Amino acid sequence: SVNYDTEVVRGDPKEKSFSVVYLKSGRVIALDCINATRDYVQGKSLILAKASIDPDKLADPNLPLKAMLPS
Repeated sequence: SVNYDTEVVRGDPKEKSFSVVYLKSGRVIALDCINATRDYVQGKSLILAKASIDPDKLADPNLPLKAMLPS
């Protein structure tokens, strides 16, 4: 069974450096980071914070994930 309801792609898979962010009920629950170390490191904080983030913001690879952490 699938434990997420939304997936957001950051970056371009054709460039072989991208991330997929998984959301459940609007909250970040997991990431798959392919050659995207920065997303991996910063994304862990979003999971721990149970962050709820607009999917359009998550999809923008120019916006660092750490900038989306709740204050």
